[in-house]
Amino acid sequence: MIRRVRQICAMVLALLLLSAPAVAFAADGYVATWEEYKGANNISEYTWNEVLDAMVPVLDAAVKSYEDGDADTALSRITDAKNNYWGASGFKIQMQKKLPGIHKSTALADFKALTKAIKNSASAEEVTTAKDVLVADLRNSANKLDGVEVEVELASEDETAATALFNKTYYNDWAGYSAAAGKESGWTWNDVADAMTEVFRTAKNHFADGDAQAAYDCVNDGYYGYYETTGFERNTMGYISGARKSEVELQFSAAKSASKETDAEAFNKEVDILRTMIRTDANKLDGVDENGNSTGGGRSAGIATFIACFTIILREGFEAILVVGAIIAYLIKTTKKSPSQRKRQLRTVYAGALLGILLSFVSAWLLNQLKLANSASQEVIEGVTALIAAGILFYVSNWMVSKSESEAWDAYIKSKVSSATERGSSFALAFTAFLAVYREGAEVILFYQPLLSGGNIHMVWLGFGLGCVCLVFVYLAIRVVGVKLPLKPFFLVTSVLMAVMSIAFLGSGIKELIEGDVITMHSPAWVAWIPSHPVLEILGIYPCVETVVPQLILLGITIATFIFWIRRNKRLTEQMRQKAQ
Repeated sequence: MIRRVRQICAMVLALLLLSAPAVAFAADGYVATWEEYKGANNISEYTWNEVLDAMVPVLDAAVKSYEDGDADTALSRITDAKNNYWGASGFKIQMQKKLPGIHKSTALADFKALTKAIKNSASAEEVTTAKDVLVADLRNSANKLDGVEVEVELASEDETAATALFNKTYYNDWAGYSAAAGKESGWTWNDVADAMTEVFRTAKNHFADGDAQAAYDCVNDGYYGYYETTGFERNTMGYISGARKSEVELQFSAAKSASKETDAEAFNKEVDILRTMIRTDANKLDGVDENGNSTGGGRSAGIATFIACFTIILREGFEAILVVGAIIAYLIKTTKKSPSQRKRQLRTVYAGALLGILLSFVSAWLLNQLKLANSASQEVIEGVTALIAAGILFYVSNWMVSKSESEAWDAYIKSKVSSATERGSSFALAFTAFLAVYREGAEVILFYQPLLSGGNIHMVWLGFGLGCVCLVFVYLAIRVVGVKLPLKPFFLVTSVLMAVMSIAFLGSGIKELIEGDVITMHSPAWVAWIPSHPVLEILGIYPCVETVVPQLILLGITIATFIFWIRRNKRLTEQMRQKAQ
């Protein structure tokens, strides 16, 4: 009997010991490590959202400790969340492997900001906000890794003064609506959003009535008749970001693609997301929140114009300067022994760039005269130009990497026995410079036209001038650094730059064709996770199959050709050395 009682007591004691850690952790509000959390909850398979769910109480406990005046414990618990959950669970490494680098770097920055807020004795509200930002960014990454489709919090579709006007007449552009509403001047971006909301409401009504073409036309009206002609697009790019502008443009394309299907719910969803994005950006541009209260984030008309003009010329000119600067540095570096040849080739390239600027003005004028500005035709012209530029850049990239070995370059120079061949090479480089400048020039001019007709012309020229000064410094940096590099690294770096730019131009060119209704956009889950980011915008990477797949194919071809030329150059170098011996 005594033995049996002892056995029972031992079993009870063992159970208490096994459950003690879980109870202790639960009493403390969280479990210190992911491994202990898995053991306590008998978890073998899990999602990244479940890892984050377990990690949130650790962060909450850190905030609670800080509110209680114990900053050291708060910092310790943040370390637990970062190392024992985010790191130990594999969440961090999966973000690094499967998501763009911006996700991991953003999370690291969020952890740093939270830690800094505690070390700097920030207010409890500021620490809580920093924690919420971290959790939101990690949740976004977890959703993408888990393939979760996040429901967008849609803006309200309230009736406004625009509703009464649209109930009488449908206005397919801002000019007609603003005249009827008496808003030719003194209007806000939310006024534009109100009118666009009615355009989108009309599109949904047409689709519900079975008229998909009319619904499609309404979405097009929202883009060409309102988003572009009012300057909404330009101000979004200048004041918010170029990546945001592209995100909205692709959402217009997604809505138009949905209009070609039969699912009314899917069409309404895409249109509502677009409407929400427009309203969100209008609030940012107006400096108000969703309730119309001032956030202090707005800008005066003059400052907004300056920011838009400066950003536009800097962003659009950057790609052209990269290409032209690399070509000029190449000519200076490789023709030092022949000043006359160098001078002749430099003149040719400069002439190509100047011709690109001149034709940009001519093209912008023709588009306006033919009523093609801010239309699908403009997008198609820009797209075709970008694709041609991508092809030329790919050719120049391969040509440069093929001459990356000094022996290969010497052999190439010796083979130039006719001036016709030299002129052909000069023409290829000059044509590349022309396309790079022309690709951006006409779009810049069309962006600036409505801004020049406003009341802040001095701010337009100030933004333009400062942007040009910055581009001059970029050009000089490329030229100086390029000339100082040894021949082989210079050729390799320049050829890689050209290859990257060809892939970027390919993506942006196809995107323009999507906006011009030449190509229908598709964005399945395996590409929809690609975020909107300024770096990805420059690289022409967007969340749609039509851009990503061709870019991946071109990337594969580029890698294959680079390997071929590098191996060929090594063989040539070895042959030249054997002959020399």
